[in-house]
Amino acid sequence: MIRSAYQQLALVDTSAVVALHDPNDQFHVAARHFFSVESGLAWGAVNVTTHECYTHVRYRASFEAAMEHYDFMRCPMIRLLEFVPDDERAAESLLRRYAEHPISYHDALCAAVMLRLGIYRIFTFDHHFSIFGFEVLPGSLA
Repeated sequence: MIRSAYQQLALVDTSAVVALHDPNDQFHVAARHFFSVESGLAWGAVNVTTHECYTHVRYRASFEAAMEHYDFMRCPMIRLLEFVPDDERAAESLLRRYAEHPISYHDALCAAVMLRLGIYRIFTFDHHFSIFGFEVLPGSLA
């Protein structure tokens, strides 16, 4: 059996980072608990997610808060992954395949990167990743 070099890695999504940092987020307690007790996983993020996270927070809060979230996603404990042009084509294919769901291009791009690298877990509170068949951590809370 071929094993992915990323089999112990879970991608970190914007919704999880926001929940970790915002005490007013509905998933804050669950995110903090999961992130503090989960020691068996390595963490990764697609470079475009760091940008999305900054933008999401900046539209709702201060520049400083947005930079705090961005810097968190770029810290050494989170492995930065980059998408390649083929991932964009794969993302478009996923968007067509699941056209009945309002999935963002960003989520489809992350899914394409995950499929290419053999990453099947994601720390998120966005249910769209379960549509793609990924293991959503910490699990369904919505």
